Amino acid sequence: MKRERLYFYLMAIVCTIICIETAEAKPMTLKFAGINPIEHSSTVEMKKLAQNVEAATNGEVKVRVFPAGQLGDYSLVYEEITKGTIDMALIPIPTEYESRHQITMVPGLVRNYDEIGEVFARDGWLYNVVKDLHEGLDVVFLGFQIEGFGGIGSSKEISDPLNPDTPKNMLCRISTMELDKMVMDALGYPTVTIPYSDLYTALQTGVAEGWYGGAAIHTYQSFRDVLDYWYNFNLFLETYQFVVSKQSWDKMTPEQQRIIATEAEALCVNSIDIAKSEEKDCLEKMKEAGMNVYIYSSDELEPINHQIRTKVWPQLDQLLGKELTDSLMKEFLTDK
Repeated sequence: MKRERLYFYLMAIVCTIICIETAEAKPMTLKFAGINPIEHSSTVEMKKLAQNVEAATNGEVKVRVFPAGQLGDYSLVYEEITKGTIDMALIPIPTEYESRHQITMVPGLVRNYDEIGEVFARDGWLYNVVKDLHEGLDVVFLGFQIEGFGGIGSSKEISDPLNPDTPKNMLCRISTMELDKMVMDALGYPTVTIPYSDLYTALQTGVAEGWYGGAAIHTYQSFRDVLDYWYNFNLFLETYQFVVSKQSWDKMTPEQQRIIATEAEALCVNSIDIAKSEEKDCLEKMKEAGMNVYIYSSDELEPINHQIRTKVWPQLDQLLGKELTDSLMKEFLTDK
């Protein structure tokens, strides 16, 4: 009798272990949200990452990609990331929850593609600042994805575009970020705030006559049939950020976290060369599509850059706080 009891006891333990191992072996599926079109390079890279993660984890982690705003615009997606209802995203970061996220959009952080690798490097000054901002919202930050330098797309020719003191004749769409308003005010543009998800209709109906807040590739892929002009002002570097819900991150093993972080870093590093190549390609495609494209030298852009340095930078403490603004000035903007 004792032997039978011992046998059944041991069998129960074995079954329990098997059940636990089976439960642990169940694949984890992560929802990965993006806002760019399906054909956009960032969507292609997201899908590539999904394949690499599944292969590297032997199928333990599957990543399902939702591009083109299928899970909502970037503001909604980020909110869901903070709640844990979306696992990962590659998106612009809204500033409703933390106004200091506008730091990555400050004009003058970088002026050309050669400077990007150092300024936006993993564990660099800017990276660590942004990482801390996300941590305060229960979000894990894994890197910057480069989209390209920002300019202005318009449905009409802009009056005296290189003279910041000339009042402009184009009603320009901006996002909800206060920094956008500061920049456009300094350059003489009247503005209207419109969500990105409503921008196409706004441009089509004339509610806005142009837009500020994106790179050449966004204008070409999404708005080329409602805009006639592109001004390649290199006003700022358009970046998306690779973020993961802290709740989802904590469910992963350390090895799974390492794999995703490694793949995210590779995606972000590769994005610099991709953005540079795509910008050149898109500028040519804009011309082929009948758009008027204006590309300027550094000397031609100096009046605009000077206006931004003298009119916008002194106001940054209103958005970033004095401590962070002083640190940023010391790190990036001194003697520039």
